[in-house]
Amino acid sequence: MTYPLAFFLLFAFVPLLRLESHIVKRDLPKPGRTFFTYAYITMLVWNVLTTWWVYNSTAVGGIFAMLANALLQCIPLMLFWFTKRATNEKFGYFSLLCYWIGFEFIHLNWDLSWPWLTIGNGFLYAPEWVQWYEYTGVLGGTLWVWLANFTVYFALVKHKGVYTKTARAGADVYAMTLMLVPILYSYYLYETYQENGQEVEFVVVQPNIDPFTEKFADSENFIPFDQQVERFIELSKNQMTPHTSFVLWPETAIDGLYQESVIEQDALIQRIKTFVAENPHISLLTGVTSYTLYENKKAATPTARYRKDVGYYDVFNTALFIEPSKPVQFYHKSKLVPGVELMPYPSVFGFLTDLIFNLGGTAGGYGKQEERTVFKNDKGIGIAPAICYESVYGDFMTEYVRNGADFITIITNDGWWGNTPGHKQHLAYASLRAIESRRSIARSANTGISGFINQRGDILYPTKYWVQDVVNAPIRASKLITFYVRYGDYLGRTAMFIAPFLLLSVLVKSRIAQRRKRIVMS
Repeated sequence: MTYPLAFFLLFAFVPLLRLESHIVKRDLPKPGRTFFTYAYITMLVWNVLTTWWVYNSTAVGGIFAMLANALLQCIPLMLFWFTKRATNEKFGYFSLLCYWIGFEFIHLNWDLSWPWLTIGNGFLYAPEWVQWYEYTGVLGGTLWVWLANFTVYFALVKHKGVYTKTARAGADVYAMTLMLVPILYSYYLYETYQENGQEVEFVVVQPNIDPFTEKFADSENFIPFDQQVERFIELSKNQMTPHTSFVLWPETAIDGLYQESVIEQDALIQRIKTFVAENPHISLLTGVTSYTLYENKKAATPTARYRKDVGYYDVFNTALFIEPSKPVQFYHKSKLVPGVELMPYPSVFGFLTDLIFNLGGTAGGYGKQEERTVFKNDKGIGIAPAICYESVYGDFMTEYVRNGADFITIITNDGWWGNTPGHKQHLAYASLRAIESRRSIARSANTGISGFINQRGDILYPTKYWVQDVVNAPIRASKLITFYVRYGDYLGRTAMFIAPFLLLSVLVKSRIAQRRKRIVMS
């Protein structure tokens, strides 16, 4: 969201809170169903207005994602509805905080994850407002938004009710304070923050190969893989200097399907290794599609595929790290796009593989790994090889930093969404990751926007969309461990701890009320 729209978040839910109160006071028939209807419409409009561009990648899958996500967002709202009805107003609004933050925490961590509309992400275009994310992460932004909405709502209620001028003025001041103080404090952090660490020179390549018509072997105007690799090499050479330490090529820059155990025997990989050997001061990070074989079904993972001529194997969206005179290293993308790259809970829903494939996904899904690999060059400088969708997950990205990453690197292919807000949002989310971890970021996109982000979240030297380009810049390493990196999504874990007790208290109160009612009637 731009600055005006980001500020709108601080009172955007007031109409929904007012509607809930109105339904209760009017004592309408089937009030719960009425509130759910309006809540679902509200959430659906929000989803459509902000993520309609998913339709460009997969029409049926995009529509399903918007409908399903809106429905999921109604869960914490309905829990709030029942809690407030069973208890009181203050308890109800407190429960909404816990339910919503708990919901977002779950939505960040399960197989059907869709973090794009985490409320705290709404400040992606206003990094100067949320420098304190280094302490809270985006869930702190969610907490701020709901608290601000509550205070604005209460201020409006007091203006309409029978309250003194002092009470009304106090409510106004409280609301404005809660909205403005976090922003002012953030500007203070922004202006006083000093980047730390040595400067390291990166080169990021944006080859601009159309993923629909040129990139892959079955494309209409397919560019042979060896020609694609030569394009990457020539673009890299255009900006490399003797001081360049890292060169980044985008996600699936080298397509095909490479068996990891023998990948260095492949002619294209050998060509790349030769290029790196000719420039021994660089380390190269690139995306490939790779696979690994398993001896038998027992050794295979739940995501493994099977073919009679091959046996059991996993396919990975992989980051390949190539250094002079060293074996190549692998990192497997581990935050996978539901449906497109991931069969949710494959041991349970494996029978839906054909349906997922028909919706635009990959039959069998991709494999992943449990730990976050950090690649280090011969000088001990560590980079986090985040692949595409992974960069939207704050807590997930902190694992790289705890494992020794001095920089975050992002390789992606944002051309699937076309010239829509999708690729711009994806870039801007990386600004929040820079703030949370106080790590500089280098970003290479096949199509989309490539560039750099400093430790304050400022986007530097961005390329233009759908333009072949290459950028060189020095950015600073960092060893700092922020509060958020150390403790992750502690707000989400706290909300998840409290929420069951809130629900339990509601159930107990409801049972007691029902028992009293039966006693009175008897």
